[in-house]
Amino acid sequence: MKLFKDVSKREHQNWNKAVSAGFYILLLLLFVNVIMYTYNGAELVSSFSMFWTGIIVTFGYQFILNRKSEEK
Repeated sequence: MKLFKDVSKREHQNWNKAVSAGFYILLLLLFVNVIMYTYNGAELVSSFSMFWTGIIVTFGYQFILNRKSEEK
C-alpha cells in the first residue's frame, strides 16, 4: 500500500527549482539582516519570519511550477 503517489521527473525538477529559489531568498534575507544589524544594531526580520518566508516561497513556487507544467 502506498501512502503517496510516485513523483514524476517533471515534479522532481520543479522541486529542485523551488528549493533553489527558497534558498536564495533566505540568503537575501540573511544578508539584509546582517547589513541592518551592522548599521542599526537591530535586525530587520526575525528568525521566525525568515523561516516561514523560506517555507512559503519554496512550497508556493513548487505549486506554481507544477500547475504550469500540468497545463502544457
